[in-house]
Amino acid sequence: MMTARCFGGVMLLCLAGCGGGGGGDAMTPAQIDGQIGGQDVSDPALLPTAGRASYDGYMRAALPTGEDGARVQYLADLTLAVNFGAGFDQIRGQASGFEAQDGVPLAGRLAITDGAIYRGTDSSAAYSFDADLDGTLSGGGESYTIDASLDGEFVGQTQTAVRGLVFGDMTGPAGLDIFDGTFAATRVPQ
Repeated sequence: MMTARCFGGVMLLCLAGCGGGGGGDAMTPAQIDGQIGGQDVSDPALLPTAGRASYDGYMRAALPTGEDGARVQYLADLTLAVNFGAGFDQIRGQASGFEAQDGVPLAGRLAITDGAIYRGTDSSAAYSFDADLDGTLSGGGESYTIDASLDGEFVGQTQTAVRGLVFGDMTGPAGLDIFDGTFAATRVPQ
């Protein structure tokens, strides 16, 4: 399922900010955005057909965990493993360590599975990969079940980064709601 690229870049820029979830030598979201900014989207037709790549970065998502169901922005650590030569399940990974500046941290992780790369995509109209994004997050005595997708693009001639959107459904204490956000990650040197 490919999602049209209507507002991905705008959301990504609007949501750029300071670091969150991780620690150590990990790059902050602002550093990742700075490294990716200005780079062209990788031509889907020229993506490798063999080899692997790993990406580390962040995911931002809005969840209705605030008072009276107010949406709170969360920042999580994101890891992706890409197998350019696989016939299926080309992209896997996870998002974990969901934290909010003034909110309750959320335990759990979202699994990224069943990823597919679309080499025939027009990169000006649609993303070049997608994957399932599912799992349960919990905090403050509440649980939130996510059933979503991750839609993105490779950046740079040698796929030095990835970025895109997350969108889907979230079922929580107040019932069904929207789960949406953005992600970005840079390639881990091998």
